[in-house]
Amino acid sequence: MIAMKRPALACCSRASALLDRLVAHALVTCTLSLATADVARADQAPPVDVSVKEEPPPSRIVTLQWNPVDLVYERLSANLQIVPTSHHALMLTPFYFDSQTAAFTQSGTDAGGNPVNVQVPSQKFEGFGGEIGYRYFTGHSGPRGFFIGPSFIIADVQATAGSGAQTTLMDYGIAVDAGYQMLVADNWAVSLGLGAEYVFTSKSLPDQQWPANIYANSGFHPRPLFALGYAF
Repeated sequence: MIAMKRPALACCSRASALLDRLVAHALVTCTLSLATADVARADQAPPVDVSVKEEPPPSRIVTLQWNPVDLVYERLSANLQIVPTSHHALMLTPFYFDSQTAAFTQSGTDAGGNPVNVQVPSQKFEGFGGEIGYRYFTGHSGPRGFFIGPSFIIADVQATAGSGAQTTLMDYGIAVDAGYQMLVADNWAVSLGLGAEYVFTSKSLPDQQWPANIYANSGFHPRPLFALGYAF
């Protein structure tokens, strides 16, 4: 019995050694495969970014504009826009106006109560004024995109009656404007919009014809916006 067990033990020993060699070989092979994969991944170039990134528009800080629509109101005006940072602008608008009413005849009565026609001569309203305000622009790097903002109005008015008599009054007001402004070729500023203003006069005068009533009488006035200019 002892002689028969020795070959069996030897056989088992050889099988165990063979199994150990196979396991060691498998481990070495697996380790080399993993190392090769890591080296391949490290050597592989990152994917190329083919997306087209939009360049930001050039910055425009100062814009000068003329308001041709103000000629309808017998007024000359210009805008100075200062945009120190994106979206936020300071607005300065000096203006000069010279508005004259047309002479007309109206019915009245004399001292005796008899009906008469009264000739009302032409009257003139002239002076300087200005606005200071704020605008918020939706665009970047200058006065671009949709805008909205308030402004304050002040004007010195010289009223001259048909008889030559003169009086001086002040206009005070507030306005709110909204619209859209674009910079064509990044320099030429074009803006369109609508606004409304309320003006209070320091003296009460008889109601005047349009557009002199804008300067002579307290009241609410709509105001279309159209401006052309150049941005720096």
